[in-house]
Amino acid sequence: MVYRAVNVSLVQMLLRQLDSNADVRLWALDAIAPELASKTLGCGVGMRFTHLNRLYNASPVLNGSWVILADDDVFFIKGDLDRTIDLMKRSGLSLAQPGQSVLGWWNFFFTVSRPFLYARDTNYVEQGPLIIADPEFAKLILPFPEDDDMGWGIEALWYRIKEGRFRTGIIDGCRVVHQVRAARSYQALPQMLSMNERLVNSGMNSIWQLQSVNARWWRWQDSPSWKEG
Repeated sequence: MVYRAVNVSLVQMLLRQLDSNADVRLWALDAIAPELASKTLGCGVGMRFTHLNRLYNASPVLNGSWVILADDDVFFIKGDLDRTIDLMKRSGLSLAQPGQSVLGWWNFFFTVSRPFLYARDTNYVEQGPLIIADPEFAKLILPFPEDDDMGWGIEALWYRIKEGRFRTGIIDGCRVVHQVRAARSYQALPQMLSMNERLVNSGMNSIWQLQSVNARWWRWQDSPSWKEG
């Protein structure tokens, strides 16, 4: 996680959901918070993916580890990290995000949590504000490509990685609030140009082309329809 000192309390709230032996790696953008100093590996401004790659490459990730990438301004209002991973395992999703609350800042209504659902098998998982990857998928997407931008459109690359091999989706049974609007600290236009380039390279016309649902796991079903039989 890359954090700002102003969001220390939210970061701590999320970290309390982790096991005591979890491998936590943090990068401070402005100042190292004393409360997080033991977990903070560095400090300085820069691009998000660059910092995340520094954290990922700092030491080998243990085999079999699930990887959680979170913004510093996100918190659960329904469920938690354990519940999200449990539903991912039960639905066979290798990459997923908890559904977002309509009360927070969200970029696409597609990622807003839907009622009466545990999960959706989708072709799109947004890079933030919180994503979780199983051990196998994490090795395929990390480290991230560093193109001197914020990674907009990386979802198209993830789709090509998962196509025909993995399931990805949204865990509607859990819900998070993203507290701060995206793209407040940087200009959006260069990011949109980078996103369009990634989409073209992946053979797609728009980000909305990815935002489709393959199947739904309803709350009255014991298991997802795609795992039955």
